[in-house]
Amino acid sequence: MQRRPIPLVILGGADRRGTQLPPAAADKHPLAGYKGVDIRLGGRPLVGVLIERLRDSGAFDPIVIAGPERIYRPAGIDAQIIDTDGNFGHNLRMALEGMQRLSPGSAIGITTCDIVPDLPDLRTWLDAYHATAPHAFWYGLVRAPEDPGKLGAFGWKPRYRVAPAAGAAPVQVLPGHLVIADPEALRLDFLYGLMEIGYRTRNRPIASRRLPMILHVIWRLLAQDLIYLFRGGLPNLTWSVLGSGIKAGRKLRAGTITRAELERAVCKIFVKTRHRRRHRDRGVSLPILEGLTLAEDIDTEEEARATQAGRKDTDAAM
Repeated sequence: MQRRPIPLVILGGADRRGTQLPPAAADKHPLAGYKGVDIRLGGRPLVGVLIERLRDSGAFDPIVIAGPERIYRPAGIDAQIIDTDGNFGHNLRMALEGMQRLSPGSAIGITTCDIVPDLPDLRTWLDAYHATAPHAFWYGLVRAPEDPGKLGAFGWKPRYRVAPAAGAAPVQVLPGHLVIADPEALRLDFLYGLMEIGYRTRNRPIASRRLPMILHVIWRLLAQDLIYLFRGGLPNLTWSVLGSGIKAGRKLRAGTITRAELERAVCKIFVKTRHRRRHRDRGVSLPILEGLTLAEDIDTEEEARATQAGRKDTDAAM
């Protein structure tokens, strides 16, 4: 069966202050700015190499960049541009709204401008996606080597422990950088705000991320429950979502959560209740996959140099 191309948007906004690094990366030097054009591989902007890899996979069309046109147009990037230059949550909103206009009713792929995935890794992930699609939300977790030294310059990245199935031993995973989602199934306003906080704190340990995320969740959910109340509905979203998030977060910190438990929690938090009731077979999928290049987002000067040095077709420019 022929696969339909997936519309995909690359988030290309600026990391204005550089990544806040954890103590494990105290000797690293965080990058700031528009990494998609500031980092160069073989004399080419990083995002240009990324677009080439995505096109070579044959899986994505159209491929669009969500970022400032004044940055990407002069760089000669061969892609349509959604002109946006806000924080992560704002850029994500503009990206999804723009993609919904371009490809209404379609699942949308989302990635970031600071990765260079190998084609075999991309194809492994796409095979995994199509084997179980469609989903409200699909997001790959990357199986990490037990020895962080094998990650080289990327070895400081926070890792989590997730059991692939009930009764199985937990494995170390890294966050991946490819999401495929049905925007119409998701609580988007809630998602945008939470993703902004999640992005800003993405490299911190779970414990230090918990309070700002919980406070944001409570504020957003209480506001939504008030809307339900004024419309004559039952205001039960706050306790339902918050309870799922706290329980999953506790097990994730302890390294005892299973993949199925994590999927159920994410589904209850981000997928609309109406969608869950109508499409019980289209929930959240968080597969644990091979493919380290989809976890290696470039946050530091050291990672940029390692990426450049690891490819024969690159130079040492930054």
